[in-house]
Amino acid sequence: MNHISLDDIFKLSFEKLPHAIRVIILKNDEECVCRKESLKNLLSFTNVDTEHLFKGRLQLSKSDGKIDIKVKKEFIGTVSLEVFKKALSNLK
Repeated sequence: MNHISLDDIFKLSFEKLPHAIRVIILKNDEECVCRKESLKNLLSFTNVDTEHLFKGRLQLSKSDGKIDIKVKKEFIGTVSLEVFKKALSNLK
């Protein structure tokens, strides 16, 4: 599993499944929330003008070359668009 540290508490992780990618938020190394999405949709989010991905407990918002991550409508961290893209490209 590929981890991206957001701060001392939260990490963003990706898990490749047969037909989808699990986008996982870990809190103190325990799974907090996850969302299954196709790799195609995740890559599309990084490449087009779509500003938001996901509704519900996990939300991603893109602006100015970075992705803000919210869990249960609470901001938990930011990851650069390039780091996000690189993590996705490792899942191909």
